[in-house]
Amino acid sequence: MLSRVSGRQSISLRKFFFDVVYRDDKSAPLYQVARRDPKSPLDTQTQQIKESEIKYEVSKLPNGVTVLTEQASHPSRVDLGILLNVGARDETSETSGSLLAIKNTYFKTIINTNETINQQDFINHKSGVIQMSGGDFEMDYDQETSYFKAHSLSHDVVDVFKTIVDCALEPKSVVSASVAQEKNQGTHKLEEQLNTGEKFNETIFKTAFGQEGLGNPLRGYKKNIGNLSAYTLQKFQLENIHPSKIIVTAGGVYNHQEFVNLAAETLSFIPASKSEPSKRVQAQYTGGEVRNLTDDSEIAIALLFPSVAWNSNELPIYQVLNTLLGSEGHGQSIIQRNLLSKHSFIDSATGLNFNFSDAGLFGFKVIGSAEKGADLLRLTLEQLKGLANAIPADQLNRAKSLLKNRVFTALERPDDRLEEAVKSLNIFNAVKLNDYGRLIDSVTSAQINTVVANLLRKTPTLVAEGGLANRLPSYDQILNQLK
Repeated sequence: MLSRVSGRQSISLRKFFFDVVYRDDKSAPLYQVARRDPKSPLDTQTQQIKESEIKYEVSKLPNGVTVLTEQASHPSRVDLGILLNVGARDETSETSGSLLAIKNTYFKTIINTNETINQQDFINHKSGVIQMSGGDFEMDYDQETSYFKAHSLSHDVVDVFKTIVDCALEPKSVVSASVAQEKNQGTHKLEEQLNTGEKFNETIFKTAFGQEGLGNPLRGYKKNIGNLSAYTLQKFQLENIHPSKIIVTAGGVYNHQEFVNLAAETLSFIPASKSEPSKRVQAQYTGGEVRNLTDDSEIAIALLFPSVAWNSNELPIYQVLNTLLGSEGHGQSIIQRNLLSKHSFIDSATGLNFNFSDAGLFGFKVIGSAEKGADLLRLTLEQLKGLANAIPADQLNRAKSLLKNRVFTALERPDDRLEEAVKSLNIFNAVKLNDYGRLIDSVTSAQINTVVANLLRKTPTLVAEGGLANRLPSYDQILNQLK
């Protein structure tokens, strides 16, 4: 007890001594800070930390396969991906639904199955390391590309990469085809129940581009499911998967050449092809109208115009225009401000912007009361036409900021950034992620005005589905409204 008391006393005496000695020492930093005018800035030195740009490296294997890596900036997981330049537009009436079949059974290969992917004991099955290492697998596709992706810890990269290669490139077996037919049926039934809007979009593409190419349904024709045998699936793979259409990629790696060596060893079974890959048929825009009359009290209307391809210099203009007009989640968009907040008969409205390697579509979609169908179309079209005039600077800057925020937020996610990088390489033959912000900032009001004015001179595509669709203005009357 005495020691504790004496200890406190010594500390108090020491504190008192230093307070007396240094209380009026005006050269002491603490004294200067305490007596400084709070309105004046502190004399401190600050250092701005600039984040370095992510480094990408590209190599080509002897067999023609492209390898892309994203250098690791800090210790993290490793993301892997395989991009096939093959999409739903490459299907034919015979192979329609093949990509959906592959997606529904991409774990079903001769080496790997759903069971070996999910099982916990990976002593005898290398695929089990996917879950044991906290990894994940996913496959998706669109009209023009298919993308297989996975991620894992660095020490499991070899096993996971070999598994993803098997899933993406191995010809489908009889068992896979049988499972695919059942699962494709289930996918179509689920879409009929959920009504996600995918069928509505398919009607848009079919009306705009015809019955083939970009007009192909993303999930294939339901009537063709029974024809998706192992022979049909293998035929689709062999006709469309060419070494020059394959890009393997990895993010979070420290040594590009090390991954190149892994890819070369794993993909050595793919021979170098002397023949050129099959070329896609050029998309041909036709336009026109489709009206599907139902008994619903609501109606969905889409009006679109031909726009530009991915590699067009006008692409950033369309991206900003779409955000300005009314992309989802933008509370200050023109549609939100001038339509949704003023008219109770409008349930939802949004801009539509689709871009492909050789074509594009831009317009809007509005859903509301069927009795007000003509007003829905007229009011939304007026908002688009209004963008042919000068746009206030605050509205334009707000749209740019929102678009950049969405883009940069997505690029913060490693798997999304790697997928965007490999698709950029596929389209532009270069990774241009670091240019996105500059391109968005460069868009001006005059450029948007010119783009909108040119759009309104083109032949539109009209799709209407719901009650009283037959009472909408005729196609010729809509053309007159565009003037």
